[in-house]
Amino acid sequence: MARCRLSPRRSYEYLGEAQGVLLFWDEALQAWASTETSELFWDDSNKRLGIKTASPSSEVDVSGTITVTRILAGGVT
Repeated sequence: MARCRLSPRRSYEYLGEAQGVLLFWDEALQAWASTETSELFWDDSNKRLGIKTASPSSEVDVSGTITVTRILAGGVT
C-alpha cells in the first residue's frame, strides 16, 4: 500500500503510483493510502469504476462475484 502526503493548504495532487488509483484515509497509519489498480480503479476519461479490474468496460465493472441484499433495477425488459 503506497503512502502519500497531502496537505489541506495544497492541491490534492497525488504524485506516485499508477493513474486511476483511489485514495483513502488509513486511520491506523494516520496517512492517505492508495488502492492497487487491481483492487479498485477509476477511469476518469470514460467515467467508469472497476472493481478487481483496471479496464472497466461499463460504468461499474466488477470482476468476480458480488453479494447484494436488494436490487432496484429500472428499465429492465
